[in-house]
Amino acid sequence: MNGAEGFPSRLCAEHRAIEALLRQLDRITTRRGTDDEALRLLDSLRLLLDPHLTAEEEHLYPLARRSLPNGEALADAAVRTHAAIRRLLDRADDGRLTPTERRHAVSVLVVVVRSHLRGEEEQLFPALRAGRPPEELRRCERRMREARAPRPDGPVWGLPPGAGAIAALRDDVSGHDTSRGRHSP
Repeated sequence: MNGAEGFPSRLCAEHRAIEALLRQLDRITTRRGTDDEALRLLDSLRLLLDPHLTAEEEHLYPLARRSLPNGEALADAAVRTHAAIRRLLDRADDGRLTPTERRHAVSVLVVVVRSHLRGEEEQLFPALRAGRPPEELRRCERRMREARAPRPDGPVWGLPPGAGAIAALRDDVSGHDTSRGRHSP
């Protein structure tokens, strides 16, 4: 779908990808898959969830706050749920957990994430589609897409955030000058 009737198509597509990972995590917890499998899937889930939750908090929820009669309450509840999801993901990913504890943590995480996704798709998205002009919805979707576009000043060679500062400190200590536009590994 295009236009307002498809809003928020990108978020819904991400919901489907998140749900696919949740199904895999479900299978691992019910058939007692390996801890390594669970950790790998949790890493994949985190890679999907982090930018997804951030985009919603920065663009979708402000739109809901200013646009819907109950937007403040919906957005506040969703932000609280996001915080809970992040805590549950950290808990499930804790390397000190036994396999049984991890299965339990993953099960709780799956239930909370599914409930959150369902709530957005059944309440928030339809309310926004019904209450906002199509051009405003397209603008919101475009801002979410642009916020995730790779930045030209992003990390070099896929290094994690902060690696540039570490490289700069290393270069300063070693006397190696990379300030003339060259990037050091």
